[in-house]
Amino acid sequence: MIDRIKKGLNKRKVKLFLVFLLCSSLAWFVSNLGEQYTNNATFDIYYGSTPDSLLLNSVSKRNIKVRLRASGFQFLMFGFKNKTVVVNLSELERRGSKYFVSPSTYRSQIENQLSKFITVVDMDRDTLFFNFQKLYRKKVPVIPIVTIDLDQNYLMDKTYTLLPDSITVIGPKKEIDTLRGISTQALVLPHTTTDVSKRLKLDLPGQLKNTKYSDRSVTISAKIFRFSEKVFPVPVEVVNVPEGVEIRTFPEMASVLCRGRSSAIKELAVTDFVVIADYSSLKDKSENILELKLAKKPDSLNVVQLRENKVEFILKRQ
Repeated sequence: MIDRIKKGLNKRKVKLFLVFLLCSSLAWFVSNLGEQYTNNATFDIYYGSTPDSLLLNSVSKRNIKVRLRASGFQFLMFGFKNKTVVVNLSELERRGSKYFVSPSTYRSQIENQLSKFITVVDMDRDTLFFNFQKLYRKKVPVIPIVTIDLDQNYLMDKTYTLLPDSITVIGPKKEIDTLRGISTQALVLPHTTTDVSKRLKLDLPGQLKNTKYSDRSVTISAKIFRFSEKVFPVPVEVVNVPEGVEIRTFPEMASVLCRGRSSAIKELAVTDFVVIADYSSLKDKSENILELKLAKKPDSLNVVQLRENKVEFILKRQ
């Protein structure tokens, strides 16, 4: 029994000793973290804000060595962060054909990205040099690959529209010189009876690696409506008739087929149309057939067409 008690006491002493040892170690560790240290680090550089007119081909440095002073706490936190800094090329300088960023410029940029509790003791003093390629701008049309099949008795108001109908491309001259237009992805709409408004992605050429585009998609819009139809008998007017000659056509009236919105059809009158036959266009005077043309029609209609393209005629000399 006594032996068991002794063993229990010994175990408690060991556990208590270990707890005190752990606490003292933590205290020592925390105390040391509060001290100031100097250490070396290497930052990877990301070059941002490249001028729109230039393409960055190569740089003289991709990383930079720095010597930092900070507390142990700061270094502990800093060790888990991504060691990447940004050098802003909006402060780019040029001398002749060479582009560069001075050490004082990029040092201040890097210092601004660090914690206020971290001091830069020293860093590389090399000037950063850059090799750029000039970029050009070009406006190219958007080529729609669109098929809109209308259901029976439906019409499209004028034609569909694209917004924008052209885009700006920016890239090396050898790349953008090959562009004559940018096609949309294919769109097929069968049996359409309602208005169309769809966003279409552009089929951007993948081989132009260094070219940028002002837009990557366009909007196609179309007004679709159910149409009304009416046929108007319009007198045929013969023009450019020689003096002393009278011409009579057979038939004397031409049929004009109109399709459009019901409201537009209701407002129409025969006087809104003029059908002519030009006698001077007759090449063989032995013929007695004249071609018809629609010389006047309302803008409010979507479809206006002659049902007859030719008329016969007879001459009467006065």
